[in-house]
Amino acid sequence: MMKAAVVRDFSTGPHYEGNFLAPIPEASMTKIEVTASALSNVARSVASGQHYSVQHTSLPVVPGIDGVGILPSGQKVYFVSQSGGAMAAEIAVKNGDWVYVAGKTDDAKIAGMMNPAMSSWMALHYRTEFKAGQKVMILGASGNAGKLALQIAKRLGAAEIIAVARDHGHLDDLYELGATQIVSLSDDAATIATNLASVGKNVDIVLDYLWGDVTGQALTAIIPARADANQLLTWVNIGSVVGPTTALPAAALRAVNLRLVGSGFGSVKMAQLLSSLQGIADAEVAQPFVFEVRREALTDIAQVWTEKTSERIVFVL
Repeated sequence: MMKAAVVRDFSTGPHYEGNFLAPIPEASMTKIEVTASALSNVARSVASGQHYSVQHTSLPVVPGIDGVGILPSGQKVYFVSQSGGAMAAEIAVKNGDWVYVAGKTDDAKIAGMMNPAMSSWMALHYRTEFKAGQKVMILGASGNAGKLALQIAKRLGAAEIIAVARDHGHLDDLYELGATQIVSLSDDAATIATNLASVGKNVDIVLDYLWGDVTGQALTAIIPARADANQLLTWVNIGSVVGPTTALPAAALRAVNLRLVGSGFGSVKMAQLLSSLQGIADAEVAQPFVFEVRREALTDIAQVWTEKTSERIVFVL
């Protein structure tokens, strides 16, 4: 038996239980002692039974698809489990679905950082033809994933990095993370359109965490302003914070060399996902990323689960 966060009704969310049945790994799996697991949007949607990558056929369910833990060998790893189960003292993970993490790293930081960092790392390595010296725009640069995307684009050698985000009083902080230009989405519509057209005329890659109306407005502003219609513009949808759909101007597909792609669990091979995660873990050791997490005890999961906060919450065991 073990400690775990347990969902017994998809409509009510998880509650802490101190005597939940521990997993019994199959021959193709390894049991990992969990030390930290993050509360992510993916974890929330898994706990509600709605995430596209996970389908639960029965309850109860332990939420959480990733975390940091210790292998039976004593090695520390960051693991991924598409069947959930990370928010517990133990989890059974498919053999090899982990990357090794240096012992000196902060478990809670790694658990909170890897998933949002993976979004841009994976997009730039496997969903685009990114090369050092290119110009990258990040829609939603002030969020957790967006801030990491700024740092990752800089480390990978982007010549210019345009941060696009709403102004909550801290936009200038994005310069310290790697932004070379900033466009505020808190300005009036005409100003936003003018600014996006100016900075987007020769951008190579857009990492889009927002979607919704913002994406349609951005494309409408940027496409007519392109300096060279033949220059490839790769637009990568990673998130949909603003909305799940967007009004895509038809002319955008005909007027310029535009490539629309997505980046997520289903768009890359598992080997590429793991390669991305190992790259991030190694990069953290070489030069720690700027990233803050809020540590919470698993016993408090029911209270914390319903909070509306931009903080990256990590449950520690």
